[in-house]
Amino acid sequence: MSDELRLGIVLSFSKGNASVKKAEHIEVDVTGDSYISAVQEIGTSEEVLVEPDALGTPGYVYVRNMDATNYVEVGITASYTIKLLAGDFALFPAAAAIYAKANTAACNVEYIIIEL
Repeated sequence: MSDELRLGIVLSFSKGNASVKKAEHIEVDVTGDSYISAVQEIGTSEEVLVEPDALGTPGYVYVRNMDATNYVEVGITASYTIKLLAGDFALFPAAAAIYAKANTAACNVEYIIIEL
């Protein structure tokens, strides 16, 4: 079977005379059939988002900072390339362990990791 995973974004901006709308999606073939969905408390020290042993190669990751005040940094193999402000979310491809750390105080982070 093909195109088992559908990922998309919708962007809409309008202020004064400036406006733009964009919607994109991709369909991805997935060989595995595992995923994990959880909420994890992330402290101010580097942590790996927990992945079950049954999950093979991480394919795509959705992560959302559930904190109302503090930000969380997220990245692959301890290289923090994503900064999630309070309430922010991100969707990105990942082929290795996903790391996170909170800035000032521990934050709850919701995540979904889908195996490719």
